[in-house]
Amino acid sequence: MITNLAIFFISVDILRLWANVMAVAAFLLAGTQNYILHHKWTFRKITFGEKMSFYSWVKFNLTTLVGLGTNLIILNLILYFYEVPYKTIAQGCGVAAGTVFNYLGSKYFVFNRNKSRNNEKKAVENNKFDKY
Repeated sequence: MITNLAIFFISVDILRLWANVMAVAAFLLAGTQNYILHHKWTFRKITFGEKMSFYSWVKFNLTTLVGLGTNLIILNLILYFYEVPYKTIAQGCGVAAGTVFNYLGSKYFVFNRNKSRNNEKKAVENNKFDKY
């Protein structure tokens, strides 16, 4: 969230760039950072011994699109209905709302323990056949 808000604040409140475009850019940059943190820390018991992959990163970012949609809706509603001194305040509210969807998507879709175990079983089975 800090990365997202820092990028958004600098680009929108200081440089005066368009809020929606920069919200998406901040989402992508912070999303990459979040993927790495989730893989290495939040879900480390599930991902232990697994390498990060482009496929998993894409899956993570597709999952977090629901959070981005929530973020953009909240951001635009606040900017439309309220006069805020910094647009980053509206972005913070949007990011906070989207975080719930992002975590649940990560837990149940991207870093799912059952899917990880099934992949391990398949790998073991494939290695057995490779030996013959």
